[in-house]
Amino acid sequence: AARDDSPVLAALLTANAIGAAHETGLTRPGDGDRLAAAAAVLTDTDLTTPLAQIHLLLGQLAHEHAAATGQPLRAAMHHYYSALQLVTEASEPLVWARAQVALATAQLATPMSSAGDQLRFGIATQALRAALRVLTLQDHPHQWAGATLNLANALIYAPSLHQGDNLVEAVELYDQVLAQRPVGSDPLARARVLANQGNALAHLGIFDHARANLVEARYLFESAGEGASAAAVRGLLDEIVRAQSAAKGTDPIADAAQQQRRERQMDRMPVTPGPMTSGMGVTMGADVPPRPKVVVVPASSRPTSASSTSASSTSSPSTSSPPSASNGAQPPQGET
Repeated sequence: AARDDSPVLAALLTANAIGAAHETGLTRPGDGDRLAAAAAVLTDTDLTTPLAQIHLLLGQLAHEHAAATGQPLRAAMHHYYSALQLVTEASEPLVWARAQVALATAQLATPMSSAGDQLRFGIATQALRAALRVLTLQDHPHQWAGATLNLANALIYAPSLHQGDNLVEAVELYDQVLAQRPVGSDPLARARVLANQGNALAHLGIFDHARANLVEARYLFESAGEGASAAAVRGLLDEIVRAQSAAKGTDPIADAAQQQRRERQMDRMPVTPGPMTSGMGVTMGADVPPRPKVVVVPASSRPTSASSTSASSTSSPSTSSPPSASNGAQPPQGET
């Protein structure tokens, strides 16, 4: 009856029903088409907020389909941009912030194929910083954690003339997220953050702290049966050994054997319950990042001792899956 009496009301009811079903993991064939039809009905009305929410959900559906089929994320990003054209930080802060996080997630999930694609890291970083003005730890802790984690990941891989500063900020952000997650509450999430932070510390040349994080991450991955992730972390540990051996002029094979003995000893140590950090802090997002080479930041580009102290004094937690349009930004599962 609502469909006959009021196309606008019918569109709103359709969108609400699809959104509620999607929250519980129920996505039905034709949901995208029905949402697109609802968006068309609302386009010439003054119902900008519901229309923005529909575009956000359409973007999420397109994002999930692209992740499952390996297709580009252009359609998802189109809907996220459409949502941002309908609302502002002042008019609808939560919808606006969630669209910013969704857009950043899509930007970070898109493979780079040319030098110009590096601009996406800048777009993602700006979008996440903007979203965090709204998604605060106090008011939206879950969404804050996802956005903060993605921002830290973006800072690690974003091309910059200030790479050292970006890496220090990423380490601090990982510490902040880890501080909000009790040890043992989500071992895999902790392992991912630890691996990402260990990667950042290794690039800064802070190898001892990096190794502590990575050894714990490897142990947690192996305990959870995540063999591929554990192997990626072992590869990064090997890179650290080679970098240190080259710097000291020692035998990398002997150094690696000694490191493996230390790791086996650490594996036998019990994990202490309660809040803790490894060195400068620890934890990671969803997927282990692309396996990096350890390229130590030149001494002239490294942060000052004051900056390093600042990073160590804080305590701290994909982009393949989009954030939830209705529940807010979720840590990428692939944690964003």
